[in-house]
Amino acid sequence: MQNIVITGSSSGIGFGLAGAFLSRGCRVVVSSHNTANLDGVFAELSKHHPAGSCFAHSCDVTVLSEVQALWDSSLKDLGKIDIWINNAGAAHAMQPFWKLEADEIRKTVDVNLMGTIYGSYAAMRGMIAQGAGHIYNLEGQGADGSVIAGMGVFGTAKAGVHYFSKSLIAEARETAVNVSTIVPGIVRTSLQEKTAGTTGQGRIFLAMLGEDVRAAAEDLAGRILANTSHGACINRMSPPDMIGRVVSAPLRFLFGQQ
Repeated sequence: MQNIVITGSSSGIGFGLAGAFLSRGCRVVVSSHNTANLDGVFAELSKHHPAGSCFAHSCDVTVLSEVQALWDSSLKDLGKIDIWINNAGAAHAMQPFWKLEADEIRKTVDVNLMGTIYGSYAAMRGMIAQGAGHIYNLEGQGADGSVIAGMGVFGTAKAGVHYFSKSLIAEARETAVNVSTIVPGIVRTSLQEKTAGTTGQGRIFLAMLGEDVRAAAEDLAGRILANTSHGACINRMSPPDMIGRVVSAPLRFLFGQQ
């Protein structure tokens, strides 16, 4: 049984992962800055899983003191934290960056990049103290150097996450803590709907190649729990993954499966 903390887990991939881990007998802490959403998620998960297996704590990942409080509260709940997943993310509207509001720019960078850095900071120090643990950082568009029009700030933040993760993997090599990354693939989440889903081409792309959150999360959870390597990349955008999506797309379209 693994004890797992997931930031930004009141919706999307984070919520899907929480359910998938709980179904596998893990204990999970869900978190979000939105307390109303978090209360609803905790109630939903608690209905379907044993008492004492799910916990919830509010956390704004852009505030280091709140991230540290999430670690401290989760450690009190679980006794030990085996896996910490920096999942919290935010995206701006899909348009040239000079048309964005300044607050959108700051939020996108703070949540995606600083949230990952702060989460890794708290988890790394805590896991060194407890003698073991595994940190996972979520990568995304921009991490591979590709450029998508209208996603400049988001891509910049994720490129920063990629570099930071590579650096942390190198620095943590001589510690008892493992660090790995996750490339979740093309998943139909509210974040995707607010970006790629705002264009006709993007909607077709998501319809053809996008996956249901639950299916993607089930696959990710299995891969994460099976991984014991430092510096691994749980990559669901690999050629075999994408070939499978392309080949199965017509059948899923035909039978109305998403």
